[in-house]
Amino acid sequence: MTAQLSTNVETLYTEPYYEPTLDEWNWLVHKAGAAYKSELSARTVFESELFGMNTYILMSMMEDYLRVPERIRTIKKHATAAELVAKALPIGNKRSFINLAAMPLHYLTGRELFVDLDENSLTDGLEDQLEVLKFWREATIAMRTDGVLFNMDAEPRNSSHVADAALLDEIRANLVKADDTVKTGIRKFGARLTGYAFLENCDARTAVCDTGPYLLEDGTFLALRETCTDGDGDFPWVDGIRETLPYHHFVIAHRLPGNIKMDNNVWGTAWFTPTDYQADILETRVFCTDGGTLRPLGTEEVNEATQAIRKAHRALYQRLAETDPEERNLYATEMYAWKLKAWARLAGCYDEIDWTITPRIAQSFEKFSDPNLALQLIGGVFVPQDRDGCFRPLGG
Repeated sequence: MTAQLSTNVETLYTEPYYEPTLDEWNWLVHKAGAAYKSELSARTVFESELFGMNTYILMSMMEDYLRVPERIRTIKKHATAAELVAKALPIGNKRSFINLAAMPLHYLTGRELFVDLDENSLTDGLEDQLEVLKFWREATIAMRTDGVLFNMDAEPRNSSHVADAALLDEIRANLVKADDTVKTGIRKFGARLTGYAFLENCDARTAVCDTGPYLLEDGTFLALRETCTDGDGDFPWVDGIRETLPYHHFVIAHRLPGNIKMDNNVWGTAWFTPTDYQADILETRVFCTDGGTLRPLGTEEVNEATQAIRKAHRALYQRLAETDPEERNLYATEMYAWKLKAWARLAGCYDEIDWTITPRIAQSFEKFSDPNLALQLIGGVFVPQDRDGCFRPLGG
């Protein structure tokens, strides 16, 4: 059962410096956990040709539980979450909505795992847990323009909005008519980029984020897809490959007719009805956001990027296929556990933080590569049979 909410939801959703009570925090934790469980109920088995996904999910989320609070405290010495959001574009970077939504979800999953492994109790770590939730809540309020914390509460339902009117006007002013040639080129580019981004992120979707639908006055809407590759040197497994890409941070914008339905799930992945919506795109454009500015790319630039990404994908696949499975698993654990790197870079404190994986987590590969144990633990957290959400209340 969820805690009773005694405050105005609007205050909880829109006042960044309001201090929620423990009951209010638990209302938010339950709401997020119920949405998380609903989404994951359909896919509790994660598969990848190269990566033991169940294994690295366990390791990375436990690592988050151990490290995220101290990293947030270091970042907050330099800037508040709201100040960091205000410093940069709200789209086209690794501080994206999907990254932010995953922060408390992964962290609280780590809490559940430590409890289920009998290493912690439900009463442990409340101060750290609130540190993470406060950062997430303040950053989300600053990032969103629709006055909610969760996509299921937005208008329209299951949507997310982070671009303000001025940014949307800039995007619209640079869209081009989606004739067959333009659509074909951007479809190929998007497919290549998405495939490469998934591989770079160890078959996770953390580098691909959707926001929208942004409803327009003529009944059409904008859908924005952000896809960011590693341009900052965060992932050592792409050393020597990232340098072959001419651009690293992208936003693909589509203007679509109102008969297309766009739904965004709790962490920022869009689903369109009908699924072949690309045939109906009215206007479109690929934007590059390297350097923190929005720059429209021309047809030749998009083609150049497509070819470079295709070659980089082949090179990275070969490299990872030849890598020892335990080392690949460490890469994946690092990828998921480094969500705060982009925030630390923006805050100017990247070098003040120890980004190495905690030794006990790095050494747990053999234990968690047992498929029966991994499935038991993941199932117990993601689709628990004894409660309607993933997370038990904070404070015991």
